[in-house]
Amino acid sequence: MVAVNPLMSESRPVTRVHMWSAEEFAAAKATWDDLVARSDADPLFMSWDWQWRWWKHDQAVLDATLRLVGVYEGDRLLGLAPFYSHAVVSRGMLRARRLELIGMAWRDPRAIFSEYLDIIADREYRAEVVAAIGRWLAAQPFWDDLALCCCKRGSVASQLVVEQLARWTYIREVDPMEGWCAHLHSSFEDYLRALRPSVRRRLFNHRRKLAEPQVVYSSAEDLADSFRTLWSLSGVRWGRSPPAHVCNFHIDIASELARRGELRLSRLRTVNGTRSVLYNVQRAGTVYYVQSAFNPAGAQGLSLGYLHFGYAIEAACSEGAKRFDFLAGRGLHRDYKRDFMTDVVPMVSYHVVRRAFARGLYAAYQLFCKLRNAATLT
Repeated sequence: MVAVNPLMSESRPVTRVHMWSAEEFAAAKATWDDLVARSDADPLFMSWDWQWRWWKHDQAVLDATLRLVGVYEGDRLLGLAPFYSHAVVSRGMLRARRLELIGMAWRDPRAIFSEYLDIIADREYRAEVVAAIGRWLAAQPFWDDLALCCCKRGSVASQLVVEQLARWTYIREVDPMEGWCAHLHSSFEDYLRALRPSVRRRLFNHRRKLAEPQVVYSSAEDLADSFRTLWSLSGVRWGRSPPAHVCNFHIDIASELARRGELRLSRLRTVNGTRSVLYNVQRAGTVYYVQSAFNPAGAQGLSLGYLHFGYAIEAACSEGAKRFDFLAGRGLHRDYKRDFMTDVVPMVSYHVVRRAFARGLYAAYQLFCKLRNAATLT
């Protein structure tokens, strides 16, 4: 066990902060998911299933060191800050030891991308967890800057920045993103009626143009083949294929999700073969859209992606899902996700700079940018 720090909040005793080992992390599924259920953390991206597998597949790629912190009252787990650290070079010149949340590596294209990242805190002890993590961060010498990426505004991580870190570090808000989430109706028919006519045609009415359409869901046995088709189609459209460790991560997590009955990996087939592949996950009343790709050949007058979404949303409504979360990301040409009666989910990333020298450089750069923009406007 690593060093234990006695801590005391203003209202309730938080008896200790403990940094977990990799072995503790690997064995913590039940404890971790119990805490997620008592928190407002995202049930997919902050689950042990996702977090542990991300660490398993990305740790070596990033040469990362685990810095996972648990906050306890007695033996009761109140919070988890799933940190890791690694060496980075910023702007080609600033070397730093960066602390990040498991699930992302800021501006590093090698890492698997996750969303809705956060610090996990029991709802009844949120303030105590934030205070404890803030004090723990101030006491640790092994980090120079901290990147908290893809956090919702109002999250525990945002609260940590505003209430604790802003007192003694330089904070930059960087790389804002927007997620898109549709709140589903009790029936698919009601959802269709709420859509604009042009979207309804692409999503549903054009089904009649498909020759013997069939939606086939993948099982644990044929995951690899479905993913190969997905990544092949995606490579044609976007000009790139995912690296091996990313592929291995998704096959790993999808196998577990299939075992739990939560995977919604489907192929839209016609007499001409597989036309589209859609990779979704259904958890805690939400369907998460992870990735899709389609074969544009012979699709004149059709929106294969929209049609496949239509089948997926229809299935989600029939299963009683409350939300269809399209997550962040744009299409090749436009923000198509706004078409699906979605609400915007703002996300923000924070760059927390600790070292005095780096803080001065970033502050000077920010001032230069403001002056340059002001001069441009005038």
